Amino acid sequence: MDKSTKGELQRWCPDQHLQLTGAMRLWGILLFRLRWHLTPTKSFYGLGASKVELPLTLVPSFESIPVTVATTTLNDRGVISLAARSLHFSIRRGLAQWNIKHGGFLNLSGFAYTNRGTSEILVGGSQSSLFTVNVDRGTVIGEYSTEDDIKVMKRNPRAIVYGTGKGDVKLLDMNTFKVVREFPQAHGSTISDLDTQGNTILTCGYSPRQGKYHLDTLVKVYDLRTNRALAPVGFPSGAAFVRMHPKLSAAAIVASQAGQIQVVDIENPAAIKLYHANVTSYIAAMELAPSGDALALMDADGYLQLWGSPDKLRFTELMNPVEWPEPPVLPNVTIKDDTPLNTVGMPYYRDVLLSAWPPHGIFNVNKMPQKIDADILAASATKTGYAPYHRRTPRYCIERTKHTDPTGAVPKFLSQQAKGKGSRNSGDFDDGRLLYGDEARRQFEVPPVFRKVEIKYSKFGVDDFDFEFYNKTKFSGLETHISNSYMNPLLQMYRFTPLLRNLALHHTATACTKDDCMLCQMGFLFDMLDKANGQNCQATNFLKTFSSLPTADRHGVLDEDSSSGELLSSMIQSLNRFLLDQISLDQRTWQNDSRALEEAITIGATKSQRCNICGKESRPLGDTNVTDIIYPTKQNKPIQSFSTLVKQSIQMDTVQKGWCDKCQRYQQQAMRKLVRRLPKIMIFNATTNEKSLTSIREHWSTPGWLPDEIGVLVANGQLSVFQGEDLRVMKERNEDLVTFDLVGFVAEIKPEEKRNTHLISFVNVAFSSTDGTEESNWHIFNDFLVTPVGKEDALDFAPKWKMPSVICFQARDPCNSVDNSWRNYLDTSLLYIGYSFGYDYLEPECKSLGQHEEPKPGTLVALDAEFVSMQNEETEVKADGSRSVVRPSRLGLARVSVLRGEGADEGIAFLDDYIITREPVVDFLTEFSGIHAGDLDPSTSRHALVPLKVAYKRLWLLLNLGCVFVGHGLLKDFRIINIHVPKEQVVDTVDLFVLRSSQRKLSLRFLAWVVLREEIQLDTHDSIEDSYTALRLYKKYLEYSDAGVLESMLSNIEIEGVKTGFKPPPRGLLAEHRTDTPPIVWEGRSEANTPQPRGGAEMAWSLNVM
Repeated sequence: MDKSTKGELQRWCPDQHLQLTGAMRLWGILLFRLRWHLTPTKSFYGLGASKVELPLTLVPSFESIPVTVATTTLNDRGVISLAARSLHFSIRRGLAQWNIKHGGFLNLSGFAYTNRGTSEILVGGSQSSLFTVNVDRGTVIGEYSTEDDIKVMKRNPRAIVYGTGKGDVKLLDMNTFKVVREFPQAHGSTISDLDTQGNTILTCGYSPRQGKYHLDTLVKVYDLRTNRALAPVGFPSGAAFVRMHPKLSAAAIVASQAGQIQVVDIENPAAIKLYHANVTSYIAAMELAPSGDALALMDADGYLQLWGSPDKLRFTELMNPVEWPEPPVLPNVTIKDDTPLNTVGMPYYRDVLLSAWPPHGIFNVNKMPQKIDADILAASATKTGYAPYHRRTPRYCIERTKHTDPTGAVPKFLSQQAKGKGSRNSGDFDDGRLLYGDEARRQFEVPPVFRKVEIKYSKFGVDDFDFEFYNKTKFSGLETHISNSYMNPLLQMYRFTPLLRNLALHHTATACTKDDCMLCQMGFLFDMLDKANGQNCQATNFLKTFSSLPTADRHGVLDEDSSSGELLSSMIQSLNRFLLDQISLDQRTWQNDSRALEEAITIGATKSQRCNICGKESRPLGDTNVTDIIYPTKQNKPIQSFSTLVKQSIQMDTVQKGWCDKCQRYQQQAMRKLVRRLPKIMIFNATTNEKSLTSIREHWSTPGWLPDEIGVLVANGQLSVFQGEDLRVMKERNEDLVTFDLVGFVAEIKPEEKRNTHLISFVNVAFSSTDGTEESNWHIFNDFLVTPVGKEDALDFAPKWKMPSVICFQARDPCNSVDNSWRNYLDTSLLYIGYSFGYDYLEPECKSLGQHEEPKPGTLVALDAEFVSMQNEETEVKADGSRSVVRPSRLGLARVSVLRGEGADEGIAFLDDYIITREPVVDFLTEFSGIHAGDLDPSTSRHALVPLKVAYKRLWLLLNLGCVFVGHGLLKDFRIINIHVPKEQVVDTVDLFVLRSSQRKLSLRFLAWVVLREEIQLDTHDSIEDSYTALRLYKKYLEYSDAGVLESMLSNIEIEGVKTGFKPPPRGLLAEHRTDTPPIVWEGRSEANTPQPRGGAEMAWSLNVM
């Protein structure tokens, strides 16, 4: 190691200290070494703190820039160090990645990450400019003027905080880098140190006293929520350094230059703990580990002290393995006949290998005994060790082979299948063993088809996942990587209830533009699932609208409520009641006189309430959309039939305490419902709670307890419910009897590992068949896993892990079938007006459709969309240091443009919508989207802003009018927009110009250059320019096909692409070679050198390229 290099470790000291030479503030780099080398233990909060003697080992060193380092920081790839006139970055192995020296770097003192994560930093100091630096490329990308002398800079989740030489504290917006808030004169002179976490800022600094500058004895505290100062924290020795604890939001650590350390609660300054570090000079720097378990101090003599609990020390929560240097190359040994083999040696290990087991240590073990069912153990406890025969398996039989999941239970990624020449997995969910597992174990263990399924992510994202492995039916499943996707099974059950589906789609076809209308979103979702025809879908827009409802949080139906201990079965039942009430309210809000939805789902009833003491009777309304099934309270009673419980649950013939106006007190009251009107859809909550679960399970585990049809009769307010043989007899006797068929139910699957508890739905899809001739056809909808299932298996509740939550019946009536007549009543007024936040406004380049331009089936339109990042990718680090994607990044629609594809105004946009966003944007992706900060904010935007509902509905109308969409890379656009367009309505130029030899897909910019001889996307992307370019490429494709030269043109495109690396030349180079391309001719069909249709055999086709 070079001892002369500044910033390098010179020697290890024999005591608790480490001596450094050169820069006094390279403590961050040393902590980085320790951070990746030590074994993590327990947390540190100033208790039992002591200096730690560590068995230190040399790890990859970091040669910083050969000047005094002002500050350093870390990211997942390496170390960034800052000097007064330069910025340096080294990777984790110690190699220098880049070093920036800029003319504007005059006296830098600090930097902080921006809202782009660890890929961009903002640097500043005692100079007139701030600079943004791209960490990935090592380049300066922006400059911003400032009047402040910046001394310290830190990043807060809300803004970038810095302290000045005048004692001020200011906050910068992370998008515009302008001062948005300031706290003037926090200290009389320069800021010494500051730290921020959450909504709190702590500062310490200097003030003039008696003609000199001294450290203040107060640590200032500021609250960002109220924008004011809180009570300061006293520190008589003079606060020089301050750090907030990363885990305890109210804890702070303050230190003086003399070595006094104080751990204080900023909410209760009287609760303090004092420590003292022995130093011969003064403390020059202090740093707290990200875990909060270790504190490092460096003095002016170059010694580093590490404070913490010696046996309970941890530096980080998630650690990456050390990237060691390559092993040394051993010298070659020439082996001759007389060369002893022991001269070769064994360089990689010296101990006995773990695999070298002695013979006496190897023996066979017996198979683990099969787990005994909890019901058998409970029964044997009351009968002196004996239990009745359960009749689930043959007597005296046990499984012979060891249980393993069938091969192929996890699919390969599509990219892996492509490498394997298209071979799919050997397993398949059509296999009966994979569906139901072993019969002997089915009562106790959840078969594979019922287990919780998860999406795995490769480096290509969710598009690389093989959804087809889980679904080979024509019914589409729903993906799970979205918040609140636990409701997927309930939405599938709603979708296959024909009457509910018809009402949602007929409402969606109206001119409703209510932004939070759940009935419209339900219609959009049902239509997308129908058009997908078995391809996976996601309920992104539905769930986003649902999450924004203010009433959803109060009802406890959001995903975060499950973390508070709420059972999934209780949540889905609350959600069922909430959704039905909400869509009923949405329809009444849009059409006051419409009661179609209420008549379909609401049981019209009057509640009779009579006091048992005074006899006073009242009759309030008792209409309900959902009925909770009420079970007998005593377990010893004989099991009642499903129809009996339904009757008791609807009529609610009970006695309970209630308020009596006449008695003026709570009295026992007899309550009963008098049914006035039956709905066409009856939905029940199975009310499975933990207290009465045993009694409830006795009913459901009875074979055939849930019938597939029931009969309901209302006469004089009295309700009668029949099933089985009684129903058959009543059908012949009474014509007023209404028969209800079981459409489906949502069940909770609860394996032994409670964390894998989830919901699935069992649906009889025969009721949703368009021809109406299909017989019973039950399917399992386990999120994106969809497969047929037998009726007996679907209605079998004997397994302990299966319990119903929501049950749906629909009245048997020819009118209660799938109705697609809504397509004939589409309200298309949104396509002809410029809707902009409630006003009639259009973008300058946009021209609304005229009535003579009514879209028809086959009408050609060009489309392109731009997106912004709403959520960063979530990853987890495994024990071996590898990373896996837990949840992919989430993009949101920011702009969508639709152009005319034919006619006199071909190429002119008639829709150009910028989407209002109310949730925070993580990254505007300006380089790729053309969207800038403020473009989507109604208070600052200069564009035609529309709600997402309006923009989506316009595209939905064009889709259902039969328009054909032309664009480049439309598959990804449609996925993010959350709309499914059938293949026959999509013309994607990325597939038209795909290279036949390598199946390589070309970029729009390269195709524009090589085919149209034009340069696009010079600065940023523009959706109108991109969609117009795609439209012209499609016209070119038609011309090449008509002329019979398509294959020749594709070959020439490939030759030109190989020369240029499939990238267009630098800007301006095309103009020098553009003499062969004539100007655009609007009267003809083309604008470039396009070959004419086939004429003579002597014609030679060529593509004019440079």
